[in-house]
Amino acid sequence: MTISNLVFSSSYECVVTRKLDSENIYPQSQLDQYKHSVRIKDEKNPELERCSFTPSEKKITCDRYKVDRVEVDKNVGIKKFYNFSSQFDVQLYTDLRFVENNGRGGISYGKCEKL
Repeated sequence: MTISNLVFSSSYECVVTRKLDSENIYPQSQLDQYKHSVRIKDEKNPELERCSFTPSEKKITCDRYKVDRVEVDKNVGIKKFYNFSSQFDVQLYTDLRFVENNGRGGISYGKCEKL
């Protein structure tokens, strides 16, 4: 995928394959149980959704966030989506890897699929 393809894309489903914070490295069993993911809607009014399994509801639920700013670094092939009120960002690479910085010391990594 080229930078130009990434700049004018649509939507992505991004599955978390590694998650850590200042106190934990989440084991695979927990990643499998909670099914953490990020959805990127890269459209005219971009949005991010952070999703995970909610045991009390017995289903995957998602929180939706308006993207306040999008930056594209054409030198290294990263598109970065910022949400300021929740203090987090998601970086999307041209090879569809992603990094989510939750703004409170947690980082998630994984791979996206274009929808």
